[in-house]
Amino acid sequence: MNIRQYVESLSMPLPEDILKRKWAGDLEGAVKAIDRQLQEELPDMLRARLVCEKERIRRLPTQYPWNREQALEKLQELVPGMTGEELDAWELAGRVDFIYIGGEKRYFVRFHKSIAKYPELMRRAGKEVSPNSLWLDPMIRTIKEKGVLRRRIILENSLYVDKEDFVPGEYLAHLPFPAVCAQQSDVQLLSGDPDGIGEENAPARTAWWRRKLDAWQEFRMRYSYISCIRYADPLHAPAPAAPLYPVVEPPCEADLAEEGPYIRFTPYLRALTADITRGETTAAGKAWRCYEFVTTKVKYSFMRDYFQIDNLGEYCAVNLKGDCGLQALLFIILCRIAGVPARWQSGMSIDADYAGSHDWAQFYLEGWGWLFADPSYGGGAYRNGSTERHAFYFGNLDPMRMVANRQFQAELVPEMHALRVDPYDNQSGEMERIGAMLPFTGRQLDGDAILVEYEDLD
Repeated sequence: MNIRQYVESLSMPLPEDILKRKWAGDLEGAVKAIDRQLQEELPDMLRARLVCEKERIRRLPTQYPWNREQALEKLQELVPGMTGEELDAWELAGRVDFIYIGGEKRYFVRFHKSIAKYPELMRRAGKEVSPNSLWLDPMIRTIKEKGVLRRRIILENSLYVDKEDFVPGEYLAHLPFPAVCAQQSDVQLLSGDPDGIGEENAPARTAWWRRKLDAWQEFRMRYSYISCIRYADPLHAPAPAAPLYPVVEPPCEADLAEEGPYIRFTPYLRALTADITRGETTAAGKAWRCYEFVTTKVKYSFMRDYFQIDNLGEYCAVNLKGDCGLQALLFIILCRIAGVPARWQSGMSIDADYAGSHDWAQFYLEGWGWLFADPSYGGGAYRNGSTERHAFYFGNLDPMRMVANRQFQAELVPEMHALRVDPYDNQSGEMERIGAMLPFTGRQLDGDAILVEYEDLD
């Protein structure tokens, strides 16, 4: 059974006795129960589910390091003056992620950064509510006025295992590399010595190294590409004579289908789609209703690893919270149920001070071709009162992106032998020591993404 099949097993529920122990915080007991069941003759998928759960439990404590006292201190670092009573109130409102481990409540490693994104708390901390508006709004106006904006972007990326976790051996490392797609072209490797680079339209394109290391080292490269965005207003303008982007792939069955444990048309999501699209007859209108629901109802929240969440889309729709990936995935699911082809894109979002992991979506409309939707940026605009920016991210992106992935849970080539840190997406890189007993966790790998420069071409 390969690694993908282990991850696919997450579509089935966990046996009840193990689930009870896990969420009661008896992680040691849950692992013992898994080991006992694994000694029996089991169906292949159930065996895979138990093996996968054992690895999830191994990683889980790294996601929840803070006790209550530490959690309050972390929150006060971002929002001075926050009290324990306020923390309790935010927790009761479902905006603070926690679990129990060994009878103690433990808080998600980035819970405080999620809370600090709320406008009222940003104002209380004396921070500007929407710093993105300083560069996004002028860029959006330029795109709308000119109809197109092209930029050449140069990025530098690195990946390494923390020095304390390094063991000499043979390593396989993957770093995301720009794909050739609708809005991205003229990709060039400027420096770095990868052993290979994936096909230009690979579902998850990477540069990769397979090296025997006797001493610690990082893997680093620099590359350039052109990012081009053409303005679309599918709600108010007629479709153009030809699709906006030159790389035109008509939708296929997969763009309307369920897939794996993460794109599932559950009864709740079917009912939700019927509710939010009721009375709407056009594909553009249905897609807008799906976008509107995600951007106005789902609160942005940093999430534990997706590997730790069952049924990602339904989780987002039921809890009404999620980060950029969960929001994009929910938008894709709702569109597909509504009969609008939709698919994944991810890589990085970039500004003058930061280049970091980001996810968004594409949806297909006759005449327009494949357009873009970024529910995360759109939701941020909605919360901060920017109706223009909220509308823009339905149909469009800003060009400050790097696209490496066009499919959720795409395999990396060459294939990894161990379970990835993130089995679903590849935005910051993956690494394994071939033959190691255990795969790396997200706390053991690190790296950076640096914007070297960009220039307007129009």
